Amino acid sequence: MAAMIRGGAGVKWLHVRCLFMLIIYLFLLIHPSSASAHAYIIKSAPAENEILTESPKKVTIQFDETIQPSFNSIEVFDSSGKQVDQKNGRIDPSNPAIIESDLKEHLPDGTYRIQWRVVSSDGHPVEGVIPFQIGNGSAVDHSSLEQEATGYTPGLDLVIIRWLQYVSNACLVGILFFSLFVMNKPLVQDAVVRKIFRKRMKLSVILLCLSIVLSLPLQATIESGLPWSKVLQIQVLMDLLLYTRFGETWIFMMIGLFFLILFTYLLIKKWYKPVWICISFILGIGLLLVKAFNSHAASTTNLWISIPLDFIHLLSASIWIGSLLVLVSLIPLSRNMETKPLYLELIRRFSKWGISCVLLLTLSGLIGSFSFIPNLHTLLSTNYGRMLSGKVLLLAAMIVFAAINFVKGKRNRERGLTTSLWGELLTGLVIFILSVLLTNLPTAMASPGPYKDTKILQPEGKVTLEVTPNVMGKNTYVVLLQDPNGQPKKEIEQVTLTFTSLEMDMGTDTQIIKQANEGKYESTGMNFNMAGRWNVHVHVLMKDLETLDTDFKVFVGN
Repeated sequence: MAAMIRGGAGVKWLHVRCLFMLIIYLFLLIHPSSASAHAYIIKSAPAENEILTESPKKVTIQFDETIQPSFNSIEVFDSSGKQVDQKNGRIDPSNPAIIESDLKEHLPDGTYRIQWRVVSSDGHPVEGVIPFQIGNGSAVDHSSLEQEATGYTPGLDLVIIRWLQYVSNACLVGILFFSLFVMNKPLVQDAVVRKIFRKRMKLSVILLCLSIVLSLPLQATIESGLPWSKVLQIQVLMDLLLYTRFGETWIFMMIGLFFLILFTYLLIKKWYKPVWICISFILGIGLLLVKAFNSHAASTTNLWISIPLDFIHLLSASIWIGSLLVLVSLIPLSRNMETKPLYLELIRRFSKWGISCVLLLTLSGLIGSFSFIPNLHTLLSTNYGRMLSGKVLLLAAMIVFAAINFVKGKRNRERGLTTSLWGELLTGLVIFILSVLLTNLPTAMASPGPYKDTKILQPEGKVTLEVTPNVMGKNTYVVLLQDPNGQPKKEIEQVTLTFTSLEMDMGTDTQIIKQANEGKYESTGMNFNMAGRWNVHVHVLMKDLETLDTDFKVFVGN
């Protein structure tokens, strides 16, 4: 910074202006509506596998969030594949979280399936099938009565376009960050450095512009399910712009991109203007903030904590990786005897900022992960957990490379520095790929896996509850009862489970479970009719009329 303005007072004033503009810009960008990460069914009528005595007039499905008004459908088919609804599927005008469709009158006995598709507030499509039955005839094939639900699976087009956006944005932010806070005066005035920076800025802006423009038809393919050859129609793109949250966000990105192109052009033509560097830097990180509004962080209940945390995570990663792109671009300086000391000094100056980025990246990542990883089991049992585990391992490798570069810069050692810098950078670019995938996968909260927990009751003994597979719908419940010596508990009259949703008031559901073995009670049921947090109360009645009571908090997947 001192290399670009004169005097300490100028430095302070420029920092104040930069901070002020940053606050104003971020305040304006808070406007985009928050989103949720994939819509989950709360209830449906008919319910999954429900057996009705007579033909219903309509079918309804209620989700845990508002459904976007475009690209949704709800249809009903009989066992032969014939459509039996009145083809008037719609969002309930009194509750935008409900989709419904009227049915033809007097449907005959048989099996039916509700085939639905909606787009969550975060722009991710979710679709599935809910089976039900009319009448209790013996000819029904129960093996076909299975609920299906699937979400969007990231494709190669999404990975490439979103990765280009991450990398180009990071490169631009890295160059501007170096110009403001890291570069020393001799390097700033160096003609070779200026030429390198101008080329990198041009390329970054071109790729950023391309990726943001292509993100509109890309999102159209995601939300509509249409191929690229069909989403380029004006009507499809207009529906996306006018009726979806992504369309609103995309308009904000294009406005920010327009001003970013303007000020980076001025920078390229008149490099010495610090205020243009400040404005371009603010616009660059503003585009990162918009990304936070389309991430899983926007699905949590406390948006004022989760979104800033995700923004800090993305900003620190972008500064770190973008700065590495700058350092790699300036490697030729280390091969010149005159500029080699300046380059090594640059490594040392950046190391302090790099350590801060690592700390912020690690802290924000850990806090954010707690919101989307219900237990350690999901780190290996879900796609989201496996991707996150891979990201953590790569981050650890990146930190090792950073430590090596820090030591070499501190000791003025050039040998092997190029290899370790490239290793750190390439690892960071792979991490960006995993970040793209994580942003577009359902979180591990959707598949927490089988539940098992034990409560110790003094002096009665132990109560263990097992729930498999622990999802919305049909589950197997096992209660194990042991005395203080660890032996199966005897003299039990009855075991009862009471289910209460902690997400919303849905009343209680009670089930008496049967004895399988001594001290072991087992049953199946469809008591979890929505995903989320549940309380399961275990009530044990002994033959002497004494009772044992305890509660288990179960997070149910969908």
